[in-house]
Amino acid sequence: MREEQKIKLKKIILDIEKDSSLPKMKEKELIHFLGIPKEEKKDFTALLEEMVEEGLLSFSAKEGRHSSLAAKPEEKGHSKASMQKERRFSSEVVEKRDTARFASETCYESKNPVHGLSKKKDRSLKGVYSKAKKGFGFVSLSEKELDDIYIPKGSEGNAMDGDTVQILITKEKQGDSSAEGKIVKVMKRAVTEVLGLVTERREGLFLFPDNQKLPSPFYIQPGKAGGALPGDKVMAKILSYGGVQKEERRGNRGRSPIPRGKRSPLLSYPVCGVTEVLGASTEPGVDVLSVIRAFSLPEDFPEEVKAEAATIPMEVPESILNSKARRDFRTLTTITIDGEDAKDLDDAISLEYFPEKKLYRLYVHIADVTEYVKEGSSLDLEALERGTSVYLTDRVIPMLPRELSNGICSLHEGVDRLTLSCIMDYNERGEQLSHEICPGIICSDKRMSYTGVTAVLEEGNEATSTSIDRKKRTSETSIDTENETFETSIDKRNEETATDYSSYLPFKDLLLHMQELSRLLRHKRVERGGLDFDFPESKVIFNEKGQIAEIRSVIREESHKIIEDFMLAANETVAEEYYWRDIPFLYRVHERPDFDKWQELSRILSNFSILLRAKDPDSIRPKALQGILETIKEKEEEMMLSNLILRSLKQAKYSVECGEHFGLASKYYTHFTSPIRRYPDLQIHRIIKENLFSQESEKRFAHYSRILPDVAMQSSLRERRADEAERDCMKLKKCQYMKNFLGESFPGTISGLTEYGIYVTLENGIEGMIPLRMLNDDYFIFIEKEMITRGERSGKTFRIGDSMSVIVYAVDTLSRTIDFVPAKELPEE
Repeated sequence: MREEQKIKLKKIILDIEKDSSLPKMKEKELIHFLGIPKEEKKDFTALLEEMVEEGLLSFSAKEGRHSSLAAKPEEKGHSKASMQKERRFSSEVVEKRDTARFASETCYESKNPVHGLSKKKDRSLKGVYSKAKKGFGFVSLSEKELDDIYIPKGSEGNAMDGDTVQILITKEKQGDSSAEGKIVKVMKRAVTEVLGLVTERREGLFLFPDNQKLPSPFYIQPGKAGGALPGDKVMAKILSYGGVQKEERRGNRGRSPIPRGKRSPLLSYPVCGVTEVLGASTEPGVDVLSVIRAFSLPEDFPEEVKAEAATIPMEVPESILNSKARRDFRTLTTITIDGEDAKDLDDAISLEYFPEKKLYRLYVHIADVTEYVKEGSSLDLEALERGTSVYLTDRVIPMLPRELSNGICSLHEGVDRLTLSCIMDYNERGEQLSHEICPGIICSDKRMSYTGVTAVLEEGNEATSTSIDRKKRTSETSIDTENETFETSIDKRNEETATDYSSYLPFKDLLLHMQELSRLLRHKRVERGGLDFDFPESKVIFNEKGQIAEIRSVIREESHKIIEDFMLAANETVAEEYYWRDIPFLYRVHERPDFDKWQELSRILSNFSILLRAKDPDSIRPKALQGILETIKEKEEEMMLSNLILRSLKQAKYSVECGEHFGLASKYYTHFTSPIRRYPDLQIHRIIKENLFSQESEKRFAHYSRILPDVAMQSSLRERRADEAERDCMKLKKCQYMKNFLGESFPGTISGLTEYGIYVTLENGIEGMIPLRMLNDDYFIFIEKEMITRGERSGKTFRIGDSMSVIVYAVDTLSRTIDFVPAKELPEE
């Protein structure tokens, strides 16, 4: 055994033995684990003894084995041969060795300091790692630090998506390109369990995670399969996060100290042990449960949280109702507008119109959750951990127990409820004249649905609703193409239920005034450059047996826009108010797009004869995109280009710094209106009330300055997790639904083109791809500059927006993909 090989093996052994999640191994187990060839076993035994003499290893005194480092083999009277039979090693790595090794990693000094940070600070940068499916990732640093740091593929060590990590800067930020770094230490693991499908290979059982951002596959440690069989969906505990990295297993000359083909799979893969078998992947109910477990979504609340929730009264105490600290709005006409199935109603609205002054007084009443969820309580800590409610296709995973979210906090009709209210006065041009934020008491007069409100508005203002929308293109950015569909569908679906909305008629004038103000506010927002994407959403309709009956496209109706416009107004008003108060606060920020993405978008749009200026970063303006959305309205390529524009934008996030919200073209923005389902809203309610009821103190100022950066980061991460879980669940249900139609033909529209295939969207909003390899009548090539796919021999061309009939060819629920093949034109009806 070469000296170089010995050095590498020593390091590997120490790393393995130091991993407390792995079992302590006998000598023969270690030989098998490392794949030591037979001819090198003697050398390996000598190496272990050498490590014992150096004080790096000890071995236990079971069945003739020594118990301490100090004891020599001769002192216990055991032969060397007997020791070799049942030797079990445990690591006692010298603390100084660990310290020196860590210092060698963290004392790296970047030759190119970033943003003027000191070298000392560079060595201790930490943040949360987000991994992309392609292998690279980014580390989001704490507030007031650097921008996100790009982590190239191979520089992540054994960090996984969501881990809190320590990084070193390896390349400074240049222009619009992100600073680069490498992960040197995982400080906190985000994922301790993994869910996936069990498969069998020659080496044993493996688990392929449902979450594609995790490494794949995991090796299931022998003896820890929990009775799982190939084809089962299981939950497993992670025992090792990847063990020794590839570069650590290789010698200086690129040769591995362990012979090729002899490595144990435990050295190459992260290791897990099955903790729960959910059942065969085809069993009913395993699908959504798999999504919940794959994203580590919490289900049941801890017992201490349930106990605390049980102590909260289900009615507002008389002492609070009689308190002079709150404004009594119960004489105001107040309504809620939500989905038909919604139970967590956290916003209500009132409106007064003064015709002589041509003035609108808008009241946005938001549930006062802080009255029941006190800072630092079990309820509060659990809400922070969850960050947000998660809305899956067939269930809601709430941020707060249902006693609060659906009970005392929810603004139900006909009961007294506590609120934090934002009162805003507007003139006839939609300009805000004044505002006030105060705690209040309301009693909702009517619980309305979006569908019902839209029906009343259409009936009450049918003549003007379409003409205004068509004339004021600057105030309605994606409505007109849906209006005709909506008018047709509303008539059909409300024929039987029209009488259900008769109770709305006493509020008809109120709703019409709300519509007027909503359009004024929307017009002002679009005028300044706010983007108004109007993508139809998919809704899964279940039958009585819980099976998918239908998936339909849901259009954003006029009632949705009223609530959206009023909530945006309140959020902006609160954000500006507390920005100028100059106290610690949470804001919702949406940064400008990266210049390289802006340039790429400009290039693609030029193929459609659309000009987007991209000379320099200063040319990035939301109004430029808003103009393009107007330009492409009602064109065949509208949906595809709108999606491209949306993907070119950054993700919005929470921050303690009040930055621009690019998508809304707003200088000040926060989330104030949903404290039942979003923790940032709950947090700023607490700050607002504290500011209203007591004078600012240096102690509280310092307290919020300390905790809010972590709250912002935690909330952003939990929001991202919820979004991904909701999308994944919807994709899964779409795949399950389309499995019922294998071999059937559907009309669709080409919605995207890539080098791999042609994307087609059906009328119900479900999208699938025609792989280019399935186009057998010619060899088709995607021409990116022209944004077309063309056949080499026939010259046949596919373009965005073309109508196309397709046959459902294959559906894969695991990868969430649907494959189509072209069909002959459907016969005319």
